Parts: sequence; structure tokens; C-alpha cells
Amino acid sequence: MTAREEMLQLDQYQLALAISPVPMLLVSKTGEIMLTNQLLDGLFGYEPSELSGERVEILIPESFHKHHPDLREAYFRLPSKRNMGHGRDLNGITKTGEIIPLELGLDSVTVDGEICALVVALDIRYRKLHENRMNLAMDAAASAMIMVDEQGLIVFVNKAALLLFGYEETELLNSPVERLVPREIRHVHPTYRNSFMSASNARPMAKELDLHALHRDGHRIPVEIALTPVETPTQTMVVSTIIDLSERLEAERMVAAKSRELAQVNNELTQFAYSASHDLKAPLSSIVGLLAVCHEDLDDGNLEEVRENLQKCLQISRRSADKVEGVLAIARVDRDAFTYETVMLEPIIREMWLDLTGPNEFNVRLLLELDHADPVSVELNTFKVILENLLSNAIRYRDYDKENNDIIIRTSSRDENLTVAVTDNGIGIPEGSQHAVFEMFKRIDERSDDGLGLALVKKQIERLNGTIALESIEGTGTTFTITLPLHEGNGQ
Repeated sequence: MTAREEMLQLDQYQLALAISPVPMLLVSKTGEIMLTNQLLDGLFGYEPSELSGERVEILIPESFHKHHPDLREAYFRLPSKRNMGHGRDLNGITKTGEIIPLELGLDSVTVDGEICALVVALDIRYRKLHENRMNLAMDAAASAMIMVDEQGLIVFVNKAALLLFGYEETELLNSPVERLVPREIRHVHPTYRNSFMSASNARPMAKELDLHALHRDGHRIPVEIALTPVETPTQTMVVSTIIDLSERLEAERMVAAKSRELAQVNNELTQFAYSASHDLKAPLSSIVGLLAVCHEDLDDGNLEEVRENLQKCLQISRRSADKVEGVLAIARVDRDAFTYETVMLEPIIREMWLDLTGPNEFNVRLLLELDHADPVSVELNTFKVILENLLSNAIRYRDYDKENNDIIIRTSSRDENLTVAVTDNGIGIPEGSQHAVFEMFKRIDERSDDGLGLALVKKQIERLNGTIALESIEGTGTTFTITLPLHEGNGQ
């Protein structure tokens, strides 16, 4: 090619650069600036033609001077059309030293038989300003927000998201969003992501499903996610707004637990009311019977008998009043608090029996086989309610066809436990019904009450960290065995 032809070819490029609506420059393989247009000169603050003959590194911040020749040489080994700056920051430097963000487009052209680079330099300061404002707004959001590109790479993450997932910003940027997805669905997540990209519209993510994200330390976070497509000049991105549901779910669990607890308390109060009326019926009947005897004795002038029976009425009345107060004390008791009293068991058991049977025989005998070490430390009101329920059941389910109905209370204290077994020779419990005796509202037969008694007995025993066991043979009898831990003050 002649010198005139070379000059003509260069002039053609100069004309092309001059009419270009964007800043452009032509760079040789050796890094020499061959041509610039007015827009590029103005962008970097130079006079027309002032850059011609300078090395292209004059437009690059000094920190990149060392590596740029190698990068330039690599480009010219395999020249191609490419964009630079997308996905990472590129900067230029003006004549006055101002750093400006750029996006570059490279294409190879032939001048004088040599491969050169035609460079388009776009000033993206306003775009960066807009992005910074958007990032500041997203950082100020209380919800975690992540922006993902079409390849599923994270291009933005706000401070709330970093706090939620436990990462540093540099750890997440340009990494696959699947990093935050639980491992069991990680392999299918790209399919879901691509499906959304192909028909993207703002919507909640898998609204009917329980969603979880993965924290850096591996624990799962229950989340709610809203997806919003965002159109950019080069592609569609997706902004995920992520709400941590941990506190909400915990609050819901606490409310549900409190509701169950209140329902249990309500059932217990119902049982306490029933128990109070049921347990007072026998002593009131005794009082009525004794007063009737007193009335007859008054007519006969037998004042000594009247005094004796009135004294019995007073004793029964006081015990009944104490029993009502004990039931109310249990209703008021803190479930996690324990108030123990050191007592002798035998007089308490005999007092219970008298309250339950009064002067009536019921054709039932109470037999005691006590082998524990007195005194014992028990939560007295609770212990009374437990034992009275078991004795009351034994009386209720006695066998009317038997000449003698015996109820035996056996006790022992060993292995740091107090064991009390209540055995009767009544009608027994059918094997098919035994599983239900401790369930709420389960009635075994027509003699059963509202089905709360034994269920609440079991609950109170468990509250005291004890156990209750049942053995029964239909037609032969039943044994309930309760075991309670011994406490300081118990006899050993």
C-alpha cells in the first residue's frame, strides 16, 4: 500500500470518528493513540489532537499501568469484538486527574496492514450516580434485597441481606444465587429461575410453600420472597425482597402454645369445680345425716349424743372447707413452682377416707400397708387431690356382687422415690379401654364422670416429675401406682 493510500485510509477512520455520536479512539498494537474524536478529547479534558502519539495508558489510572500492557497484548493475540466494564468497574483518568467510570467497547480494524483497536468509551457517571442512589435506598430498606442477573449471579446485595445471611459483600457479589438456597433443592433452582426469567412479572415466590434460605453457618431461615423483574439497558435482572419469618413463626408458636395452655387451664378449672362439688357431696350428706340424728336426740333429751354429733359436724365442715381451699390453691399454683410440706401420711389418708365415706359403710373397707419412712415432704394440696381421685374411683367402681369390697393402699420409699399404690377388688377396667383412662373426656362406662379426673391426676403427677401406672383385670380389680421423687425433708 502506498503512503497516499495509507493516509487516505487513516483519513477515512478520522472522518468516521468525527461523525460518531460517541467518544472514540484508535489505538495501535503497540499502545499508541493514533486518532481521537472531539467527544473523547472533551471527555478526558484534552485539546483536539493532543492525545495523538501518546500511549493509551495516559487515559488509565496509574494503579493499572503495570498490568495493562499485558492485557493489551493478550487482546491483540486474539482480537475480537467485546464489551468491557459490564459486571465490573472500569475507570479512566482525565487530564486533571479526575477518575471517571467508563464502559468500553472494543473492535479490531486493519490500518496499513496492522491490526488496531477501535475503542468506544462511554461515560457512565450519571448511571453510576443513579445506581448509587438506588443502592443507598435499597441499603436503607429494612428487608433483605438481592439483585440477580440472567446468569443467576448476584450483582447487588443490601446491608439487611448481608446481616440476614451472615456474609460480607465481597463474598456474595458475582457468586451464584444458589449459594443461598438449601442444598436439597439447589439442583432444581436454576430451572425455577430460568422459568421466571422467561415469563417474568412481579409476584410472591411459591406462595403456598414453606420457603427456606441458607445462612452462611448452614442453618435454615424461614423466609417469604417477592420477585420483581428490573429491565436494564443490557438485560433483565430480578430483585428478590426477602423477609425473615423466624420471629413471626416463633410468635405464632408461642400464641398457639399459650392457647393450648389456656385451654388446659380452662379444662382443669372445670374439673376443679366438679371435684369440689363432688367431694363436698359426701361430707354434706354426712352432716345432714348427723344433724338428723341430733334432731332425734334432742327430742329424746340425749344432749351428750347431740354434742358428740355436732362436734363431728364441725370436724367434717372444717375438713371440707380445707379441701375447697386446697383445690383453689392448686388452681392458683404456678406450674413451675413447688411448695412442699413435711407430713405424716397415715392420718392424712384416714382423714381423706372419712371425708369420702362419712358414717356410711358403702360395703367398702380401707386397708393400709404402709412401708414408707415418715415423715414425707409432698406438695400437700396436689397430693390430696391425686389420692382422693384414686380413692373416689375405687369406691365408684366397686363390685356390688362381692360380699366385701377392699381398697388397699400400699406405700414404700426407696431409690429416692415415694411409691403409693391404690388397689381395689372392684369390677376392673376392660383391656380395650385401659389406654383411654388418662385421656381427656373419655368415658369408660355409665359410671364415668366427665372424663377429666384421671387425665388431670396424670397431669398433676407429671408436673411433680412423677409417674402413674395402671394394672387392671376385668372382674378382678385395679391398681394405680404413683411414684413421686423424694425431696429434702422426706424420711429416709
